[in-house]
Amino acid sequence: MVPDGLLRDLAARSPGELAALLDARPDAVRPGTTTTAELAEALLSRAGLSRALDELSRPELDALERAVVLGAPDGPAGPLLAAPPWDRLHRLALVHRDGDALRLVPGVAEALGRYPAGLGRPHRVLAARAARLRGGEPAAPASPASPASPAEIVRWPAPVREVLERFRSRPVGLLPDALRRPDPEADAAARPVDWLLARGVLLPVDSRHVELPREFGLALRGGDPWARSPQDPPLPPGTRVPDRLRDNAAAAAVEQVLRRLAALRAELRERPLTTLRAGGIGVRELRRLRTALALEHPELVRLLGLAELAGLVELDPDTSAWRPAPAPFEDAERPEQWLHVVSSWLAADVVPSAVGLPLADGTVVGVLTRGTHSPEAPPVRRALLRAHAALAEAAPGGHGPEDVLALARWQRPRLARPLDRWGPGMLAEAAELGLVGADALSPAGRAVAAGRAEEAARAVAGWLPAPARTVLLQGDLTATATGYLAPPVARALGELADAEGHGPAARHRFTERSLHRALDAGWDPESILAWLAEHSRGPVPQALAYLVEEAGRDHGRVRITPADWVLTGEQDFLEALARSPRLAGHRLRRPAPGVLVVTGDEPGPGRRRAGPARGGTLEQLVAAVRATGTEPAMETVRPAPPPSAGDAGPDLLPQAPAPRHPGPSAEEVEDLLARLTGADDVPPPPDRTDPAGER
Repeated sequence: MVPDGLLRDLAARSPGELAALLDARPDAVRPGTTTTAELAEALLSRAGLSRALDELSRPELDALERAVVLGAPDGPAGPLLAAPPWDRLHRLALVHRDGDALRLVPGVAEALGRYPAGLGRPHRVLAARAARLRGGEPAAPASPASPASPAEIVRWPAPVREVLERFRSRPVGLLPDALRRPDPEADAAARPVDWLLARGVLLPVDSRHVELPREFGLALRGGDPWARSPQDPPLPPGTRVPDRLRDNAAAAAVEQVLRRLAALRAELRERPLTTLRAGGIGVRELRRLRTALALEHPELVRLLGLAELAGLVELDPDTSAWRPAPAPFEDAERPEQWLHVVSSWLAADVVPSAVGLPLADGTVVGVLTRGTHSPEAPPVRRALLRAHAALAEAAPGGHGPEDVLALARWQRPRLARPLDRWGPGMLAEAAELGLVGADALSPAGRAVAAGRAEEAARAVAGWLPAPARTVLLQGDLTATATGYLAPPVARALGELADAEGHGPAARHRFTERSLHRALDAGWDPESILAWLAEHSRGPVPQALAYLVEEAGRDHGRVRITPADWVLTGEQDFLEALARSPRLAGHRLRRPAPGVLVVTGDEPGPGRRRAGPARGGTLEQLVAAVRATGTEPAMETVRPAPPPSAGDAGPDLLPQAPAPRHPGPSAEEVEDLLARLTGADDVPPPPDRTDPAGER
């Protein structure tokens, strides 16, 4: 039930204060809300309160926990709400003004969890539970009616104090046979646990666990567990990092991650990444991919995770293999590619760097498994970027992971556990994405942290040079591209030559096989030479021109067309093929001069003959033709060419993951404010939408 004090508090807020509330609590913006009572119900939802608590800093969370455990502070509400931390708690509608008193809104205690500040439940609650577990037996008569004082705990025997020290940071402990009958005569030195059980200082919560009541936890920690919490944010001085060094490091990281993603997709297009029967990727497949891409193992697993969360690779349900997504990601402009990957990284629940971390069952997180997924990943990433931005504002320069994590824990203490588990790896991912350069937040990273996606993309566009459209052709039949090639040039070069390595200077080698592949794809010698002349930095080497002309002369002397299998060409070549031992076991027909039809293997007795277009038969045909010194021309159905870079649009990029908690639009917030205030002209809320679509 919504308290009347909260309704009066919300009704007394000005349009500007309501706009600030909805900006801080976007989960309360619901369609159909027309009254203050409906707004209050939305603000008091358990999920909404939990998300609001996740946004509290260390002093704000401490103040709220102290109010839950010890009661709201006394004194007039006006002065309290005019200063931190109560001003922000009031702005978030976690506390409200009731006359001249300050009240907690309903549901805050439950949203904080069972153990606020690491303290157990009240003694009366635990004593009643222990009595029920022990079959209705009343609580131990020796249990004190009031909490023990710190002085009393100090006078207890040393073995007892040693046991209690284990409950200083957490109230629950493991104890086999926790429901055993208390023994008032237990010796404190020999049996300290039984001594505590007999006096109700430890109470069973099930057959294997005991809990320290809240009153004793407070006494053990001096009566105020929050007294030693840091009230000021940890802002150590930054190391000096020149802007040019920072930007160069970030730009190199952006160029490298985009190049590696393109190389990964190209490799998986040729050889998909097969999965184990139990899920995940085997060691042999990872070793093969690591060799092909020239990456270390940690770099490879993070690259695979980035490709998964950005939708650049996908699992084929029919073959259980990872293949490139069909969207031609490489044809988009590089700033758009980068922004898509970063936006996906902010919104996705995949943690690429989680591979290798331990799991509860004693195993570790595997590559491309569900173990890398966590719903806490997006808020943790945002917390890290906000901490980095706060450090850059207060203490410009470079800050190591320890400094960033310390501030993030202070700013978002309820995320401390996931920050400790995933924070270091996520900071490495941020550096690989160019959000951080030389331990300093880059301009693009600062724009992303502030939710200015377009500004971040413009910063990246300023770092990256224009795509190259020429290559260096050399007499050893290689083509070298220093830098990023324009997508149409890269596609054409990939058809004409074989890639050698995936470094910054892409290198391709022309061979007879690669040129015959291009001729199969529809090129002819004249168009190949014209393309080389147009995209070469100098004259086309004579050796390469001779190789192209020779491939053109030899290509197509024999043609293989799918049917049964139909070979056409010069009569003498076909007769030589017919006598080839490689075609033994196949039935051959000569329906016309210059035409040879080959069927599949002859069936055995009682067996049906396989279909004519078998892959094994085609491989035997190609091998037989090549044994004569001739490269066959394959007349197969060619796939439609991918769209060019000029056709840029959303189809070039895969679908980015949807945010788990999408924020409302500015129009929705303005409409709600107008309904609540009855005014047509209301102040618009600040636009803080980040690239992931969350607020």
